[in-house]
Amino acid sequence: MDQAQQADLALNDPAQDAKPVKAQKTAPAANGLEPQAWPATLPDQVRAVAAVLAGAPAALSLEAVEAHFKSRGAHKKSLPRILDTLEALGRARREGDGWRG
Repeated sequence: MDQAQQADLALNDPAQDAKPVKAQKTAPAANGLEPQAWPATLPDQVRAVAAVLAGAPAALSLEAVEAHFKSRGAHKKSLPRILDTLEALGRARREGDGWRG
């Protein structure tokens, strides 16, 4: 098997998809976009987090979800509860240390 075939198999490895994506503090959000403002109302916050999870190609760690939003840390307090709520509603599920929409 040549290197190109090995690289193609590595890209299509389902085990890689199950690993949560870690966020880097200095990089844009995991989707390559600049972080969005944290919505002011709870319904908008739930919609925004659900959209982030739905658009992610792999499970996202809590830190990776946090990296999609900018604020002075207010969202960090409510984000775990929002993820738990989305899970209870069937809009998110835990995969290892991450979340998937």
